[in-house]
Amino acid sequence: MYQQSDWYDSQPLLESAAIAGDETAQYYLAEAIRLSNRYTTDEARKWYEAAAQQGNLYAMLRLSSKSDICNEMKSCGGKSADEWREQAIQLAQERAKNNDTEAMTVLFITKQGFSWLEMAAEAGDHLAQNTLAGIYEDGEGWFIVPGSREKTIQKWYKASAEGGYPKAMYFYANYLFEHGGRKEEVAYWLKKSAEGGYVSAVGNYALSVAHIPNDLDYPKNLIEAYGLAYLLSKFEGGGTAAEDGERMLPKITEKMTKEDIKQGLLFAEEWKKTRPPLSYFVPVYGY
Repeated sequence: MYQQSDWYDSQPLLESAAIAGDETAQYYLAEAIRLSNRYTTDEARKWYEAAAQQGNLYAMLRLSSKSDICNEMKSCGGKSADEWREQAIQLAQERAKNNDTEAMTVLFITKQGFSWLEMAAEAGDHLAQNTLAGIYEDGEGWFIVPGSREKTIQKWYKASAEGGYPKAMYFYANYLFEHGGRKEEVAYWLKKSAEGGYVSAVGNYALSVAHIPNDLDYPKNLIEAYGLAYLLSKFEGGGTAAEDGERMLPKITEKMTKEDIKQGLLFAEEWKKTRPPLSYFVPVYGY
């Protein structure tokens, strides 16, 4: 539910695990509280501190934010924002020596050097690989040899996709499509991303198999397209997924019979049972 950007209904479930001492749940509960309130409340801070005390680097980074109301008013109590940042960097440096790629990423986030993100990507961290590809695609970094930027972007999106990250599969498919990649490869990775549950891929794949438009030469399958659009229309998380699904359904049903629609609903049920839940793959340290 958290990965579907449901910052409210995910809280009771996360809280059960957080109370039991789960560090990751403590961090995500704090995130859900912060995002639902649009600032770090005392309750959110309590859970960030609980996760930080167990060594969660991202919780330390949240506590190091000087934009929090209590930091601005110097009423947080305990460690200061600077102290939390210093602790996060020191601990990350220690862990990075042991090839901890999350620690390397934290060192990049805390502006200890761009090379840390590159090291994390080289060490096989699929989140770091996807992030690095996106940064290069946005024009950051230096490339002297013509065409090397494009090759490097493609390299890291592909590495992340092959590492099993559905969001990168979608970005890789999109990058190939926009840069003249083979249609078969684009179609393969778009479908893989949809099967992995990435919301944007599910919508685009549904339209593609409905031939709206027929850019990737999938066999036309209105039943499959309807089932996926229906799943999106029933999405209860945040964002625009449900609205997107509702807009897609009338376009898909134009040439469908009642029996086709019935089969589409059965397809949706089977997909839901056998595939991962729909997800935005929310970044660990984002928003």
